[in-house]
Amino acid sequence: MHIHTLSPHPSQKTRKRIGRGGKRGTYSGKGQKGQKARSGAKISPLFTGGSAALAGQGSRVIHKRRGQSPVQGAHRIGNIKGKTAYSIVNICSIAAVFASGAVINRESLLQAKLIRSSATDIKVLAKNTGETIDKKFVFENIAVSKTVQDTYSA
Repeated sequence: MHIHTLSPHPSQKTRKRIGRGGKRGTYSGKGQKGQKARSGAKISPLFTGGSAALAGQGSRVIHKRRGQSPVQGAHRIGNIKGKTAYSIVNICSIAAVFASGAVINRESLLQAKLIRSSATDIKVLAKNTGETIDKKFVFENIAVSKTVQDTYSA
């Protein structure tokens, strides 16, 4: 082994520094002009060529895809304007907890732990499991689907 045959470990190899002269040609592999051809060029991955970045556009991206202007406000990200968000409760779970003729309201559903908080509106839905429920309930200040109204309410 001689000193002129030694070389550094491959993992310690330094990256190729371009744009410092030498045999790389006129543009040193950077192309012509522009921000990426300059020294110290760092461009954010959110940069979209001078227009508003996708992260900052918010709902405008969706409006452009649907062909509607953001001024109309017909569609928003998340909840649609003017539409109520409900906490859904199934009639089968109500029948498993409550007796026939029970008054079902927000407080009774909270005590039975069928809903988590009293912040949102509640809607009772009927799941078509094939089983019949022979109980009748009285619903107070709760939205009920048409199927539940016709079948299970007193």
